[in-house]
Amino acid sequence: MRLRLAAVAAALLLIPTPALAEQTAAAAPPAGCGFQILGPMPLVGATTAGTALDADYPDGPRVYSVTSSASGPALLGIRNALDGTLIAERPLPLALGSWAVTVAPDHSVYVGSYNATVGAMGRLFRYVPSTDQVIEAGIAVPGETFVWTVEASPDGRYVYGGTSPTGKLFRYDVASGQTTDLGSPVPGQQFVRDLATGDDGTLYVGIGSQTMKIAVVGPDGVTKKIIDAPIEGAGYAYDLDVAGRYLLVRFVTTLSTNPMGIYDLKEGRWTHVIDDVDSLTVGGGVRGHEAYLFQNDELVKVDLKKGRVTKLGFTDFGGGAARTLGWVGRTLVGTASTGKLWTYDLKRGKATTFETTLTGQPVSVRSMAVGPDGRIYGGGFFTGGLAAYDTATGQTQFWPNVGQSEGIVTHKGKLYLGVYPGARIYEFDGAEPKLLLSLTEQEQDRPFAMVSAGDLLAFGTVPKTGAAGGALGLYDPATGNTVIRRNIIPNHSIIGLAYRDGVVYGATSAFGGLGRPLDTAAYVFAYDIATDTVKWKTAPVPGDLALGSITFDETGHLWGMTPDAVFEMDPATGQTLRTAKHQEYPWAAQTQVWLDTSIEAHAGAIWAKAQGKVYKVDRTTLAFSLIARPISLMVKAPDGHLYLSRNENFYTYRICGS
Repeated sequence: MRLRLAAVAAALLLIPTPALAEQTAAAAPPAGCGFQILGPMPLVGATTAGTALDADYPDGPRVYSVTSSASGPALLGIRNALDGTLIAERPLPLALGSWAVTVAPDHSVYVGSYNATVGAMGRLFRYVPSTDQVIEAGIAVPGETFVWTVEASPDGRYVYGGTSPTGKLFRYDVASGQTTDLGSPVPGQQFVRDLATGDDGTLYVGIGSQTMKIAVVGPDGVTKKIIDAPIEGAGYAYDLDVAGRYLLVRFVTTLSTNPMGIYDLKEGRWTHVIDDVDSLTVGGGVRGHEAYLFQNDELVKVDLKKGRVTKLGFTDFGGGAARTLGWVGRTLVGTASTGKLWTYDLKRGKATTFETTLTGQPVSVRSMAVGPDGRIYGGGFFTGGLAAYDTATGQTQFWPNVGQSEGIVTHKGKLYLGVYPGARIYEFDGAEPKLLLSLTEQEQDRPFAMVSAGDLLAFGTVPKTGAAGGALGLYDPATGNTVIRRNIIPNHSIIGLAYRDGVVYGATSAFGGLGRPLDTAAYVFAYDIATDTVKWKTAPVPGDLALGSITFDETGHLWGMTPDAVFEMDPATGQTLRTAKHQEYPWAAQTQVWLDTSIEAHAGAIWAKAQGKVYKVDRTTLAFSLIARPISLMVKAPDGHLYLSRNENFYTYRICGS
């Protein structure tokens, strides 16, 4: 099975490569009781999803790249396009990162951003090189949380952008500074994922996450027609470019096949489909007769008229996902999502990759667990990386070249990572992650739930965007044997796991990759490993569409935490013994709810986290006491204390008497 990078919806994966971990001595762990700050987790990276080329800038060609930051602000990096030299970095207020960067004819740079803070989401920025100023253009479309793409019109009058979660198109008037909501070109779709413009100002709009259609929109914002994809299935029209008479569209599907379609604009038909394209952009050649892109992580040239592919032998582009940007003379310029910049001299056939000169930014902690050595391990979001914290000494360690771990668990004395995308399971020995298996072909993406289940490693997954139905997986490290049960609870993702006496207990979410719930409740189920059967399933909190983390207490009762309730169950029968609401949750407004909770039974109480709040729950009365906020992740360590994180920040809650 070939390990390949897929660029999907919201995150990137770094290729696992051997690297020495950085080890840092920290202050001794705090003593006493209650909440205390430990400082940031040592997760740092230069993730650059959004980037663009200004080949004709008067002072020399420039590359503009946005480096994401865990708590912001993201930085707009300005580099020399031919040698990667850093010219400047400018903050983008309230932005955490960007996939959307474009250069207008007047050399202004436009950036569409994302942010996790209400009121700061989906903002548009303009950078003016002549004054070296960043201008905030405000929220692009109220209610839209993410600007995925921006594109300037050929005459420079407008900048168009696309958003999620309701797939809006907007137009920014450069002269007036006014933004107009042009609506959803294909109503019911979540994403306007990419844009391309023709010389006449016609806008081509890539749609997802199900239909993969392309909307053809006039400069006035009116949709002229819809072009259907040349392939079957669900996913995105993910990357678009116009090269001469051809429209190039890279499709990202739920099956992780990412073909590029070549559409003849004069004839109005698809002429060729190129298999499995890796790069984040599909740039045209110097004369519009060719496209240069990455296939199987190698730069290739595609003859647009004949559909013929020629390998060029360049693979060392810097890791992560490659992006071809455009041409400076006969030199192709591109970047990697790791922040590196590369060039390819077409005449000489020579490629050069430059080490990143961008400033590494803090990475949010995506997952946490206790490792086999008793340390707290944290996996990084987006850029990835893995960090460890020694609760006895305060010493930390950081491994940069590890993918985005959605789940982490210790099993039989080893550390295992569940990595996005493709629901890949790795064994990590402290040096280099070892790939064990992937669920890409089963349309799975996010292995949030992981638990040690006797001799087996058990994991639960969320499917890819555009797909429904998660999976329960069982892996035997001794033999390599794997059992995968897709749709064990039909149309449900599996987001929480616990284990006892030969039975795996799972908690589900009615949300998968379709942007809407596919059931009216979420379930807890009991799966008997020996008989390969589901013993029971029940909805412990009617009306809750996702449950979350589950755990056993010392009496053998099963406890769970949802975004709005805590519940106690009898694992033998599936009977719900008690529930208690801790707050309200806006289920009707949600497009996805996966893992938002943590729960631990410890020191005579239940310790639980949901909606950014950590509570101590009295097991007799089920009364909630708020102990910390805002918090994203929580885990109990062998020293008897809680360890917490929010963005890149790391904390402890010292439990007295434990």
